[in-house]
This record gives sequence, structure tokens and C-alpha cells, in this order.
Amino acid sequence: MTSRSSRGFVLPMVVIALAMMGLLVVAVLTTSDDDREASMAFQEGTRSFFAADAGLNQMLAQWGDSSYDTRVAAAGVADTFAWRTLPENGATYRAIIQRLATSGAISLKVDGRSAATRRGLRTVAVVITVSTSFHYAAVGFTDISVSSSNTDSWDSAVGAYGGGNVGTNGDIRSNGTISMLSGSTAIKGDAQAATTIVGGGCAHVTGTCTGGQPTVTIPDVSCPAGFSPASDVPSGPGITYVPATGALTVGGGKTITLNYSNSPYRFSSMSFSGSSVLTFTGTPQHVDLYVSGAVNLSGGTIQNPSGKPTNLTVWGCGANTAAWTLTGSSNAFYAVYAPHHPVTLTGGSPLYGALVGASINLTGGSALHYDEALGRVGVVTSLPGSWTEVAH
Repeated sequence: MTSRSSRGFVLPMVVIALAMMGLLVVAVLTTSDDDREASMAFQEGTRSFFAADAGLNQMLAQWGDSSYDTRVAAAGVADTFAWRTLPENGATYRAIIQRLATSGAISLKVDGRSAATRRGLRTVAVVITVSTSFHYAAVGFTDISVSSSNTDSWDSAVGAYGGGNVGTNGDIRSNGTISMLSGSTAIKGDAQAATTIVGGGCAHVTGTCTGGQPTVTIPDVSCPAGFSPASDVPSGPGITYVPATGALTVGGGKTITLNYSNSPYRFSSMSFSGSSVLTFTGTPQHVDLYVSGAVNLSGGTIQNPSGKPTNLTVWGCGANTAAWTLTGSSNAFYAVYAPHHPVTLTGGSPLYGALVGASINLTGGSALHYDEALGRVGVVTSLPGSWTEVAH
């Protein structure tokens, strides 16, 4: 038989137990809400992260056709893109690009947002380098001079130069002056200089003609190690090549034929005389030809049978400042990038491509036909270890 005192003890214990169970239920429900909130936040954060990453990949994929690097031509310049929608899931992203002052590389930062109501925000970033693409007919580091010569444009991806495939994008740009636009010169494009354009020179320009413009980035080019082996450079009468020094000399109207597939070629100097020719054979593909010293083609020319300047780039590598003299021809389809070398195009024949040099001198009735396809060939490379997620 239960005593009266025992009955008085049990009732409070039951009440306390029920209260504790109630508190436990509330705690469980609260924890469930917190877990749900945390789970949803994690989900939205993950979706936003993938939106940012997808946006970054889209920017890199579109870079070659869109030439985004031209929007940040000078060191320190930044540009912000508007928000864009990913068609797969409605998530959005925007990009911020900035040219780095110290290296010339580009910082690419992309914000991503999920399409859900909470619209989380995550950011990823990478540092990229863009291999040289040619956005002008001619770029001079210190000066451009054009005398009784002309520039215009065409697009090798469309077809051969001529007829309807002739445009007015034969732009010239100097990080210093444009000192002479004279004689029968016709610049069918824009002329822009960081300092001044000689008085009266703008009369020879069909597009805009302005001084005081921002400079453009002209990075140096490193030389590949060693020189081309003798097995890659055919020998014969009139052809002298010294593999130990990398010096190539062709005279007497001879033709030296290199194979497309042996790229890259590496020489210390090139000298042609007597209407000699350097040409290529084999399956057309891109060739890089590096020269660290002087180039003298006043008595010869470089030809590219593929007809596409995008298939041949002549690089002035290293810090040597020897002069380069070029002559054109009906098959002179190539681009020149020689940031430390004064480059002269002479001889009255055309060059189909583009020129970058310490200075540019177009003279003797020469024509420079800028290939617009060259502006779309830059290859984007991310610097190892630079990819990161940016904390907010």
C-alpha cells in the first residue's frame, strides 16, 4: 500500500519529467531548424561556388574570340563585366579583370550567385597570362614612322586578301610618338600615340587620330634554350648555317625550305641577299621562329605557302637591340613580334600580317595588310597555384 508521502513525491517527479521532455522536444525542433538552415546555406553556397567556377571557365573559353585583354591594355587598369546568366540553371556570374602592374599578367576574379531566393555569393580568382595576340597592324614601343606606304586590313579566316575582304582596321599604335606620316601614306584605320603625332600627319589617317593615349603592354619574349639542330636546317650552295652560333645566311638567290613540323626554330641571326627566300613545306601548321639578334632581309624574304599569317610568327627574343630589315612579297604571310628591335619594312612589296617592334618604319611604298585573324589567336594560360576562392 502506497503511503500518502510517496504519492506526494511521485506527482512532482512526473511533472518535472514532462517538462524536461518538453524542453528536449523544443531543443530537437530548434536543432532541426538550425540544421535545415545550415544545410540550405551550404547548398546555396555550393551552387554559388559552381556558378562562379562556371563563369570563370566561360570567360577563359571566350577569351580568344572576345580579346578581353584589350579592355585592360595598360598596367593597373581594371574592368568589370555586367552580370551574366548561365543558361543551364539560371545562376549568374560577373567578372572583374585587372592588368597587373608588375608582371603584365591579368587577374581574373569571378563572382557567382545561385538562382535560388537566398542568392548566395561566392568568388573565385585566378591569375592568367595571354600569349601575344596582334590587335594592330603595327605597334611601336618608342615610335612609328610611315612614308609613302599604307596599311589596311583583311581576314585570313574569310579568304584571300582582295575584293570584299579588304577592311579599314589597319590601325597603328605607338607607346611614344608617331613621328612621320608623309608622302602618299594612307593609314586605313586609327592612329594612336601615347605622346604626340607629328603635325599634319592625321591628314593621312582615315580613322581616328589622337595623341595622349594610354600605353599598351608589350611584354618581353624569352629565348628557347639552344639553337636549331643542323638536321632541321637544310644545307646547300648559298646556304650557311652554324648550329653552334645559330647564324643563318642565305645568298645567291637560293631558297631554304624548312618543314612546318620542326617548329620552333631558333636562330641568333638571319641574313638574306640576292633575292633569297625562306619558305616552308609539309602539312601547314603554326610555326614559331625565334631570332635573338639581327635580321636582314633587304635582299630576300620570308614566305608562308599556307597563306595564313596565323601559321607563322617571327619572335625577337631576349634583350638584343639589333635592327631588323624586312621585305614583303606575294607570299609574305606572317606576324613579327620584336619588342627590342627597330623594325623596318621596305622594298615596295606587301606584308600580310602585323608588326610589333621597338620602333616601326614603313617606307619605300611598302604595304602592311593587317590580318584581323591575328587578333583572335591569343592563348590563355593560368599561372600554377594562382587559383583560389576569395573569402567574403
